Amino acid sequence: MKVQVVAVVIKDQNKFLLGKRSLSKKSAPGYWCPVSGKIEIGETEQEAVVREVFEEVNLVVVAKGKLGIFDTRDRSATIHWWLVDVVSGEPSLKNDEHSELRWFSISEMEIFENVFSEDIELFKTLV
Repeated sequence: MKVQVVAVVIKDQNKFLLGKRSLSKKSAPGYWCPVSGKIEIGETEQEAVVREVFEEVNLVVVAKGKLGIFDTRDRSATIHWWLVDVVSGEPSLKNDEHSELRWFSISEMEIFENVFSEDIELFKTLV
């Protein structure tokens, strides 16, 4: 069975919060990615969204709506994409998932080689 993962779109105006994956990570090291993580056993997607965002970037969020379901390029995982509303907090690194956090516009994402084109296409539907 495929690993089930949530990916979280954190948007402010027309910018999106991405984290640069730590080089020590097995999955997508050095890539700018949204907050994401595995859905734990017994956890709903919405609970995973809230937990992952708090664990990785110290924000309290509410899962606003599901945006889609896609397989990873290597087909090893299914990603459940969610849009959230930030309830409180300022984004900050809270563990070793990312080495850096940054807000990006679509045009800024498009000039970086280490942003997945599939992610950009999804973000474009939200501006």
